[in-house]
Amino acid sequence: MQERESEFVPEEEAEQGPALIKKLREKLKKAIEEKQEYLDGWQRSRADFANFKKEEAAREGHKEERIKAELAEAIIPTLDSLEMALKNHPTKELEILQKQLLNSLKKIGVERFGKSGEEFSPHRHEALAQTGEGDVVVSVERSGYSIGDKVIRPAHITL
Repeated sequence: MQERESEFVPEEEAEQGPALIKKLREKLKKAIEEKQEYLDGWQRSRADFANFKKEEAAREGHKEERIKAELAEAIIPTLDSLEMALKNHPTKELEILQKQLLNSLKKIGVERFGKSGEEFSPHRHEALAQTGEGDVVVSVERSGYSIGDKVIRPAHITL
């Protein structure tokens, strides 16, 4: 094992006694302060990195949600057209096509909402007219869509 020069104490210095002890204590104090500074820096860096990973995961989740919402927004007008066509001229083929599109959206977490008889919610419904006195949906003019709790488009309804 090699000895470092700073660890080696010549005989002349050994005779100095208290002065040498004071010098060694100062070196030790400086080494302890440097160690603490390095430890604090390492801990800050580690915490910063952990926060960065959490932020990246959150950003990635929001990015995925935005992509799904954009896809749904691109498909919703087609579903609106199908819904209108089914109201005016219902056919088995159109019903099948509508179910397929709704199932495809459901696979990515998009849900259709808005049904007669459900309670009015200002966050999920847009009231176009009020025919009754209650807060119950009488008819749905255009369905609403959501991903989880986030409403992509509110349902247009009549109260």
